Amino acid sequence: MKRISYLDGHRGIAILLVIAFHAFASRPEIMPYGDAFGEFPLFKFGYLGVHLFFLISGFVIFMSLDNSKNAGSFIYRRWLRLFPAMLVCSLIIYATAGFFHERPKGQPELKDLITGLSFVEPYIWAKLTGLKLSSIEGAFWSLYVEFKFYLAAAIIYFTVGRKYLVVSVFLCFIMWLVSRYLSETLAIQSFSVFHTITHTLGFQYFGWFAAGAAYYSYLKTDNVKWYVTGIMISIISAIVEGGFNPIPSFAAVVVSMFFALSIVNQKLQALISNRLFLFFGVISYPLYLLHENMMISITIKLNHLVGLVPSFVYPLVAIALISPLALYIAKVIEPKVKGLLIKLFASLNVFKTVRG
Repeated sequence: MKRISYLDGHRGIAILLVIAFHAFASRPEIMPYGDAFGEFPLFKFGYLGVHLFFLISGFVIFMSLDNSKNAGSFIYRRWLRLFPAMLVCSLIIYATAGFFHERPKGQPELKDLITGLSFVEPYIWAKLTGLKLSSIEGAFWSLYVEFKFYLAAAIIYFTVGRKYLVVSVFLCFIMWLVSRYLSETLAIQSFSVFHTITHTLGFQYFGWFAAGAAYYSYLKTDNVKWYVTGIMISIISAIVEGGFNPIPSFAAVVVSMFFALSIVNQKLQALISNRLFLFFGVISYPLYLLHENMMISITIKLNHLVGLVPSFVYPLVAIALISPLALYIAKVIEPKVKGLLIKLFASLNVFKTVRG
């Protein structure tokens, strides 16, 4: 299957939603405009951009699995996709944190780079090793979830079988949902432990991945049952994400149905594939890693130094400054780092049996 441009457009929309949330809704206590814009729907529910990323990942990962010879090959390729930008961005964040001292996450310690570079969250590091670590960026949480999904998807695909990937991933989500209900309604420790396990494994987000995988199955087979399955899983996941509250659940359903409609509507595909969304889609990964604390810090700096224009403009200026850096990372630095890693592993015969 050739590269699907509207998926890049979706990535652009997703990162813009996340940026809008971080700029105008997530930190009213420190931003110069407070909560003046926090109730605007695109800002208030901008965090759902992450869930749009999860839908995209479910779609793309199924496609990637179809092109992998074995689980090792798949994980190696996904790691090569994520690690170079994570390495570069983590070093930039660490090196510039002193200048961007207004960053809400504060000054990171060198050891805190471990969590991002390993794609393992601080909680698991603490449980396994006793190390007390922090994520240098709050946004890294979704990368921890992504990598858990990669591992689970590879295990399912190459053991249970391709045929059962969608249902198995969705069952992981159902396991989490049932365990949450039982742990909240019955005072039985085993249910609480089971819920902790499923939550730590990130199963609460696996419904979004399953829906994305179902949409890929629809495009691959042209069997409408997969499209209907994707819609049903999307709606269930959205309602649960909204906590069964009408407005947040409706917002999540809108995001999920927007993705679903784009699978079958060529006019919407063309709209999503415009230059602006495609540009931000190309830089979405490094921009996602870099933007939050850096943008907030620049906004606060500009408000103190300039103070002559409406304060809501400052986050836009910040993103205009960060975006060229993200583009340079995506187009120049990341491919070079990836190439060096491939050569290094080849010279050491590392992963010789899994590359394919």
